[in-house]
Amino acid sequence: MRNKKEKIILLGGGGHSKVLIELIRLDNKYRIAGILDPNLRIGDNIADIPVIGGDDLLPALYGKGVRNACIAVGSVKDNSARNSLYKTAKSAGFIVPPLIHPRAVVSGMSEISEGVQVMANAVVQPGCFIGENTIINTGAVLEHDCRVGEHAHISSGSVVSGGCHIGEGSFIGSGSAVIQGIHIGKNAVVAAGAAVVNNVPDNALVKGVPAK
Repeated sequence: MRNKKEKIILLGGGGHSKVLIELIRLDNKYRIAGILDPNLRIGDNIADIPVIGGDDLLPALYGKGVRNACIAVGSVKDNSARNSLYKTAKSAGFIVPPLIHPRAVVSGMSEISEGVQVMANAVVQPGCFIGENTIINTGAVLEHDCRVGEHAHISSGSVVSGGCHIGEGSFIGSGSAVIQGIHIGKNAVVAAGAAVVNNVPDNALVKGVPAK
C-alpha cells in the first residue's frame, strides 16, 4: 500500500513559489495544501495551487493536521523577509523540511539543515554545511568544505570554491565566483558577476572583477 503524502503549506506566492511547486511535485514527498500570501487574493491560483489566505491562518492549519511549511519567498540582496517567515512558521510549530530538487547533486558527506532549498542542477560537494533556511539556487556550485550560514542565498550560476565561509544572511549574486578559502561576513552582498578574491566584512557590498 502506498504511503499517504504529508501536506505542506507554502508561505509566499511570487515567482520563487512556482519553482518550489515544481520541485515538490517532482520530488513527490508532499502534497501542497495551498499558498498563504497576504498580498494576493483568496482564490487566486499559482501553478494550479490556490491562495487560501495570509500567514494568520498558520495556527488553524496546524490545528487541522498540516505540519510542514515551505518558505516560498525568494530574495534579492535582502533576506530579511525569508528570515521573518521562517521564524513565524517555526513559532507556530511547523517543520520546515529541506527541499532538494531531484536533479541537484548533494553529497551524502554534506550537512543540509532545516528549511534549506537546493534547486535544479545545483551541486553541493562533500564536507559542506548549509545553515537553516538558505537557498542554493539553480546551477549554483558549492565546492568541498564550504560553510554557509542560515538565511543566506547562493544565487543561480554562482560558484563558491572550496573551504569558503559565507556568513548568515548574506547574498551571493548570480554568476559570481568566490575563490578558495574566502570568508564572507554576515549580511554581505556580492553583486552579480563579481569575482571575490579577498575576504568581505559584515554588511559590505562588493562588485566587479576583482570585487571591491
